[in-house]
Amino acid sequence: MALPQPLALLNSTEYAALLYDANRMAGCLKIRRRFAPTGKAAWGVWLLCVFLLFPSFLLADVIYLKNGRKIVAQVTKEDDKQVYYEADGGEFAVAKSMVDHVEKSETPPAAPAQGLSKPSRDVPLPITPPVDTTIEGGSGVIHDDAVDEAYLTQLTDDAIHNATPENLHKLKQAFQAAAVFLTRKGDPEAGIIKYREAIKYLPHDQGLELALGYLLWKQEHYLEAVDLLSPEADRFPQSPDFRVLLGSAYYGMENLDQAITEWNKALAVADNAQLREAVAKAQRERDVSGSYSELRSEHFLLRYDASQNEKLSGEILNSLDGSFQDLVLDLDYSPTEAIVVILYPNQAFRDITRTPSWVGALNDGKIRVPVSGLTQMTPDLARVLKHELTHSFVRQITLGHCPTWFNEGLAQLEEGSTTAALGSQLARAIAAGSIPPYPSLEGSFVNLPPDQVVLAYAKSLAALEYLRDVFGMGEVRRMLRQMPASDFSAVLEDEVRMTYPSFEEEVANYVVKKYGS
Repeated sequence: MALPQPLALLNSTEYAALLYDANRMAGCLKIRRRFAPTGKAAWGVWLLCVFLLFPSFLLADVIYLKNGRKIVAQVTKEDDKQVYYEADGGEFAVAKSMVDHVEKSETPPAAPAQGLSKPSRDVPLPITPPVDTTIEGGSGVIHDDAVDEAYLTQLTDDAIHNATPENLHKLKQAFQAAAVFLTRKGDPEAGIIKYREAIKYLPHDQGLELALGYLLWKQEHYLEAVDLLSPEADRFPQSPDFRVLLGSAYYGMENLDQAITEWNKALAVADNAQLREAVAKAQRERDVSGSYSELRSEHFLLRYDASQNEKLSGEILNSLDGSFQDLVLDLDYSPTEAIVVILYPNQAFRDITRTPSWVGALNDGKIRVPVSGLTQMTPDLARVLKHELTHSFVRQITLGHCPTWFNEGLAQLEEGSTTAALGSQLARAIAAGSIPPYPSLEGSFVNLPPDQVVLAYAKSLAALEYLRDVFGMGEVRRMLRQMPASDFSAVLEDEVRMTYPSFEEEVANYVVKKYGS
């Protein structure tokens, strides 16, 4: 189960420009050969590259910034202080003082499916904004869908022997392009290495440090993120972004006191409603779990109420360790950082997560499970734990870019569920068109009408059963690794040669054949 996307923070012009540069350079040079655009490209061949990779930009608004850059996205609202816009799977805000003017498109983008929102971890964190289409691209570092290491070496030598602003700028752009290209190709660890190499030659570069800190957080390398960001936060006291990232890293480590401290320091520089909400949430968590006991294993930090059954906590940790090894084998991936798991009394779980009553556990970057009334491990609890742990694996493999229906379907598959119990009902509902189509299930299920929740999960599971039975788990693993670089429609076309409508039809046929109409 995933939470809706929080409004992301975007306070640093330099940070935004850095990520625009890097995404654009990586994106335009790796167009998928079989990707079919769905809109009109009116700005020439170069912008067609951007539109093909980022179809949400078609018929979008344009926010013109005073520094000459622009943001192409859907503007959702404006107030006296900020302009809010949606792009790249999240909602962002840019200070109105930075904005020259906004041009609205004549044809608004299609509205998102009713009641759905994008999933992500519930922390305040700047998320990679859309590409800046005004920056000239290329940098020359990406050729034939690979990083040109010889060219990087040449630029490095030029910068070392003749450290002019132009040579240093070229070097920075090339390393940024390489890092984001590798990350979008599904190898964020290689991207981290490129950022570290760049910082060797450009120490204390604010944009590079922020981008590296973000990627370290994204990969859950929280301690490394803290080591990087702590001195930089002191070096750039007027940049709230370092404090925001630092607080989010501490939050990931379950160091709530330090997370609250860093976020409050960021608020002292620039007020932000979403950051204030994050502080309040962390304070609620601290009030509930601040005195919890801890158990640790190689892969988990388990926190629990010591007044409850301590034996159960040990059994849960053992179950998690076993499920971890199963998932390593099934998904061919092994998270390197400890995963935080928190066991709550039922009411405390509701108070902290504020989720609908049908939510039985939650993974918002930490696995949160209500355990009131349980005295020993049960098969149902083991399934819930493995389900939520699957989400942790998927988030790291896909960098958080997995459609919710795929994520939930795979989690159910891994926990051992099948569609058999609901097969006939599911077949009838699919035939009647009473379940939202898969593209409408890419966002969180939290806001689905209660009568659709069970069937939405069943339809998600049916899709993964279909992929497993027809193409094999190897194909599921390959699709996961494609997700950081492409929207899911492109993944479908590349991996199984289907469009979304044809995939919907094939799954429906699979369900009807299996369970009847």
